[in-house]
Amino acid sequence: MSGGPLSCFSKQGILLLSILHYGVGISLFNKAVGDSVELPSGLEREDFKSMEWKYKKMVIAEFDGNVSLPRSQFEGRLEMNDSNFSLIIRELTLKDSGEFLVSAASNRGQSPTKTIHLQVHEPVSKVAIQKEIKLLANQSCSVWLLCNVSVCSNLSYTWERGNETYRDDQQIHFSLSPADGDISVTCTASNSVSEKSASATVKCSNTTPEYNTWMKWYRIYIVVALGVAVVLILTVAVAVYYCRGRCNTADLTDDTRGKDTRSNSQVMSIYETLEDLAVPILNKPQTLYDKITFGRQPEDPSSSYQEVL
Repeated sequence: MSGGPLSCFSKQGILLLSILHYGVGISLFNKAVGDSVELPSGLEREDFKSMEWKYKKMVIAEFDGNVSLPRSQFEGRLEMNDSNFSLIIRELTLKDSGEFLVSAASNRGQSPTKTIHLQVHEPVSKVAIQKEIKLLANQSCSVWLLCNVSVCSNLSYTWERGNETYRDDQQIHFSLSPADGDISVTCTASNSVSEKSASATVKCSNTTPEYNTWMKWYRIYIVVALGVAVVLILTVAVAVYYCRGRCNTADLTDDTRGKDTRSNSQVMSIYETLEDLAVPILNKPQTLYDKITFGRQPEDPSSSYQEVL
């Protein structure tokens, strides 16, 4: 089985890591969504004439003779104790996580700023074990187990198999033989504010089929996603090719129409020219003078010589 035996990793160890991470003098509070928290200021009213709480560099509560609560994301959920200046926040949300700074001034001067870190967690509400068992050629079984949890962040997992306890990742893998019989496995998922457990029984037999479990469905999802991607790519390619073809056809049609228009214009021009040339043919000159002044209306001859001509 993957993973090693569970070491002495307790809440004291988590607290030590928190101190190393945030530093000495910084208080750490872990709360669940929907909880309330009271952040202590460490001050006494008679010793200080003014003080303030800050969250992300913004004043959210202050005292200068009277308690004042400026508008903030905690509006309607915030309260400050006017005797010891502790800060009470109700109905916590994940967005309330962060550092709170408290500072005060007395007759002796400014007091050191105190830092309090609040971490709000989503509680673990559901745990389930999904399994895949494959029968191998040597008649043993390969077992894959996945601890499926409703929360995905800041979790630790503990696996128990028989009399052994292991700390591992979200999934584990081990081998079984038919001689091992029924094996009980328990997964416990936990964070700083809650924990849940789930159990399952696994068995290896000569007739063990490949289970239709999360691993198989995962492969199916991958294949389906790839198929959809290929279909989309082909559809886009065909659409682009079709549009280009339509555009080219439209261009050829416009060119053909343009040529026809120019041809018709040329024919009409030639026809009109011939028609214009045909007019003088119908009005042939009658006299020598008409040859010079074409188009003159014929007059009655004034002399026999002109008449002869």
